Amino acid sequence: MIIMPYYSKGDLINYISNDFYNIKWSDKLFNLKLITIGLINIHNLDIIHRDLHSGNIFFDYRPYIGDLGISKSATESTDNNEKYGIIPYMAPEIFQEQKYTKASDIYSFGMIMWEFMTGRRPFWNRNHDTELILEIFDGLRPPIVTNAPKGYIELMKECWDSDPNKRPTADDIYKRVENMQLEESRNRNKKNPTEIIKSSDIGPVTTNNPGAIYRSRPLSGMINSAMSLRSLRSQSVNLEKVKRKFEYNNEDGQSTKRKKLFENENNEIELDIDIKSLNDNEYFTQEYDFDI
Repeated sequence: MIIMPYYSKGDLINYISNDFYNIKWSDKLFNLKLITIGLINIHNLDIIHRDLHSGNIFFDYRPYIGDLGISKSATESTDNNEKYGIIPYMAPEIFQEQKYTKASDIYSFGMIMWEFMTGRRPFWNRNHDTELILEIFDGLRPPIVTNAPKGYIELMKECWDSDPNKRPTADDIYKRVENMQLEESRNRNKKNPTEIIKSSDIGPVTTNNPGAIYRSRPLSGMINSAMSLRSLRSQSVNLEKVKRKFEYNNEDGQSTKRKKLFENENNEIELDIDIKSLNDNEYFTQEYDFDI
């Protein structure tokens, strides 16, 4: 049993959704900066959280990162085969059996930035299943549906880049968020703060989608199924691409064959023949040089 302090404002999503339109951007950036400090402290200890999401960030007078139950040292050479978490917050490389890294936590942080911006959880309107895993792996990210302070959206997109090496570090994020916060404070003093534009695309969601599961759970089986399905689909597409196509048409009663020399994806030469209006005693010849 783990005994934790009482956090009066609950977790991050409760904090945001309870008063979304009245939380100023300067306050959002301040809280985001404090969360970044927590992540810096974790990473400076060479620990990877591995399950960072809004349900693991608790609010009292300030935010705290909690639930380090499945966190591990970044220096460990082996990974537990079981993947555990919430699909929208999991970095796409984890779906491909790559190791968790600090960059995996940064991807999750990018999703938290999206929650601060929209007041909603990522992919709240989708079933969290094999299809969503495949689409995230192939580049799907939550939509940009509202405004934010200058530099915010760009940083968020960098955090959820498909290439872990292109994601910023927690220290980089802290510096950039701090600059945004200072700029927002100056704008606020000038009575020109970033306004939260009311829209049906942002703000707390009142409908419940039972297929969107926001509790951490074992996902290895679902991930393996998704990657197997992706492999089968890829093989099917490749087989279709490298088929030899011999087409026989009839134009004005004359037999038509198509001639085409091309290189398929396996660098193999394939020949389709296209000879128009040839009768039985006509033929053609063409020489091709091949490196064998």
